[in-house]
Amino acid sequence: MPGVRPWGLLLLLLVSPLARAQDAHYWTRQFGNRAWLLGGAFISNPGDISAVYYNPGALALLRTPELELTGTVFESTSVTVQNGQGNGQGLTESRLDVLPSLIAGSLRWGFLGKSRLAYSLLTRQGFTASLESHEQGTGMNLGGVPGMDQLAADVRLDQDVGEYWAGLTWSFPLGKHVGVGVSPFAAVRDQETNIQVLAQGSGSGGSALLSTLGRDFHLRHVRLLAKLGVSYQREHLSAGLTVTTPSVALWGEGESNFERAILERGFGLSSLPASAFDFQDGLEARFHSSWAVALGVGGTLGSSSVYLAAEGFARVKPFTLVDASPFSPRDSQEVIDPDVDFALAPLVNVALGVEQRLGSRLRAYLSAHTDFSGETETSNMNALLSGWDLYHVATGLHFTVGRSRFTLGGNVAFGQQTTERLADAVERAGLQPLSASQKIRFLQLSLIIGASFALVEKDQTADEDTADEAPEMR
Repeated sequence: MPGVRPWGLLLLLLVSPLARAQDAHYWTRQFGNRAWLLGGAFISNPGDISAVYYNPGALALLRTPELELTGTVFESTSVTVQNGQGNGQGLTESRLDVLPSLIAGSLRWGFLGKSRLAYSLLTRQGFTASLESHEQGTGMNLGGVPGMDQLAADVRLDQDVGEYWAGLTWSFPLGKHVGVGVSPFAAVRDQETNIQVLAQGSGSGGSALLSTLGRDFHLRHVRLLAKLGVSYQREHLSAGLTVTTPSVALWGEGESNFERAILERGFGLSSLPASAFDFQDGLEARFHSSWAVALGVGGTLGSSSVYLAAEGFARVKPFTLVDASPFSPRDSQEVIDPDVDFALAPLVNVALGVEQRLGSRLRAYLSAHTDFSGETETSNMNALLSGWDLYHVATGLHFTVGRSRFTLGGNVAFGQQTTERLADAVERAGLQPLSASQKIRFLQLSLIIGASFALVEKDQTADEDTADEAPEMR
C-alpha cells in the first residue's frame, strides 16, 4: 500500500519443551530413535517396539520387544519474516528446546501364547505459537476511515495445543512372515486460541480513533481412535498396511470470550461496529480426526536397505470447536457469532529412507519426507496457525558398544508461507489492514541423541549380530 511503512513485523514460534508438531501437520514428529533417522518410512517393518505406533502388525514379528524411551532430541526453530524490519531486512526469531516423545514397552504374560501385548504413551502434538505484527502508516483514509492520515496496528495471535495418546497394542502372528495387530488409543486434547488487536489512528483537528479486539477460547476433549496394521516380512523384503480410524468423542468442555471496544472522536463516524463483550463457559466442545491409510515397502540388497512409505489423510470437514451462542451488542442490531472453526484439507505425505550397514555394529541412515499442512479456509475464525508446507531431511548413525546401542543424528525441516491471518484480525476489529499479507520462512534443526540398553533373558545367548537386533531399553 502506498504510504505505508511497516516498522516491525514479528513472528514468534514458541514451541513447548514437550515433543511437538505443528497444529495443522501430521508428520512433523517421529516416535523412536530409528524412526527419526528414517523419517518414519518403515511402516512395512519398524524393527523395534515403535511398531505400536507405525504398524501394530509388526509387533508380533519382533524377537523380544521390551521397553523404549525415545532418545533426547535437541531442536532449534527459527522463523523469518521477509522485510520484517522494513528496508529489505528480515526479522528472525529462534528458540532451542529439548524433546522427549514416546514411552513404550511389552507386557509379557504366559496366557498370551503367540500374541504380543504392549503399552505406549506418546505426545502426538504439543504446539505453542505466537504470531505478532506491529505496523504503522501514513496516507489518506487509512483503515477505511475518511480523514485518518496516521494509523498504528498491533496484532497478536496465540495458539497452545497439547495432545497425548495412551494405548495398548495387541498383535498376533499369522504364520512365520505375517503379523496383524491393533492399537486402540485414548487421546486427550487441550487447546487454547487467543486473538488480541490494538489499533490507534488520528487525523487533522485532533480527531482520533481507538479500536481493540480480544477473542479467545479454551477446550478440553477426550476421544478414542485406533490403528490397525498388517506386516509381511521376509529376509530381504517387507510390506505393510495401516489404517487409522476416525475418532469417537467421549467428553468435551470449553469456554469462549469476546471483547471489542471502539472509541472515536472527531471523525463523525456512524458505521463503526459497536463495543461488545461476552463470556460463556460450560460449553460443548468438539474435536474430530479423519481416516488415514498408510502403505510401506522395504527391501534389502547386500548391506543396504531401502524403505518407502506414503500415508493419506482424509478431509476433516469444518466444525466448531466450542459451541458458543450468538449475541448482540447493547443498542445494536449486529449479531456476533464468537465461534472458532477447525478444518483440515485431505493430503498425502511420502517418505524415503535408506539404511546402510557398515559392519556388524554400525549403520548409517539417510531419509527425506514431506510434511504438508492441512490448513484450509473456514467461514468463522480459523483455529489453525501453521499453514506452511514442510520438507524434512534426516541423517545419522546407529552403533553398538557391547550390548548397548547409541544413536546420533540430525533432522532439518524447512518451508514457507504467505499468510493473511494478521490482516484478517485487523478487519475483525473494524478497520482495513495496512498490509494484506506477510511472507514467512520456517527452519527447524533437530539433533537426535539416543542410547539403548538391551534386556536379554538369562537363558539367551547372543553373538555380535544378535546384539545388533536385540530388544532394548531406550
